[in-house]
Amino acid sequence: MADVQIDSGEFTRIANSLLEKSAQLHLNGTQYSIILTVWRFTYGFQRSEHEMSVSFLANATGFSGRAIKKELKVLIDRNILLVTKENTKAESRTLKFNKDFDTWLGNNHSPQKVGNNHSPGEQSIPCEGNNSSPHEGNDRSPKKEKKEIYKENIYIVFSHWNSKKIITHKTLTEKISGHINARFEEGYSVHEILEAVDNYDTILKDNEKYFWTYKWGLSDFLVRGLDKFKTESDPFKNYANKGQQTRGPTNPKRTGSSTKYDNFYL
Repeated sequence: MADVQIDSGEFTRIANSLLEKSAQLHLNGTQYSIILTVWRFTYGFQRSEHEMSVSFLANATGFSGRAIKKELKVLIDRNILLVTKENTKAESRTLKFNKDFDTWLGNNHSPQKVGNNHSPGEQSIPCEGNNSSPHEGNDRSPKKEKKEIYKENIYIVFSHWNSKKIITHKTLTEKISGHINARFEEGYSVHEILEAVDNYDTILKDNEKYFWTYKWGLSDFLVRGLDKFKTESDPFKNYANKGQQTRGPTNPKRTGSSTKYDNFYL
């Protein structure tokens, strides 16, 4: 059973009034999943808005891109989500949750009558159609879609690592991105990497139960520690404080054969 406590510092702050009003919206499952994801990646990181493409939302919720695109438009038309910046060839569209619930539109609205949806002072955003950008369009190639998903997943790993406050990185550098991407190419999923980070964080910070005390930055962890702290390696047993157990090195060095991600290590 997962031990999830807000005492760990991992939680998303949201006003009770917004939760209560959101419960009265009578949205479908896909729409609620989109809103929860927007909350997670905005309020969950103490910010009001963030870039979120259709593929990012699809990956985060588990729904298809077609379903996300359809229901996202409904949320925008109903003024529940606001578009603060249009998508371009280089950047995804920026979304924010509209906290002014008095301006939300009801369940019986007609999309044709709603019109464009934008925050005061912002330019209106055209509806997503056949002329959408490469990020949102139907003619996006599988290669571009895969690259975009990797980009979003890299950011998820980077943000999750920083949330642990082991060694915080101010910038997502090319070196860090390269290490994360290399692990994806090697077959690791986002979930597996985040789980390994959680395992490492738990073991590192509990010196009564575990003897491992060496702190890595994210790049070093991906190169030296990911295989050690993935759940399949049983790190909680391997690094437990037991009288007869062989202790690992306090200052671990890289060992073993070279892998493709070693090329990124500088």
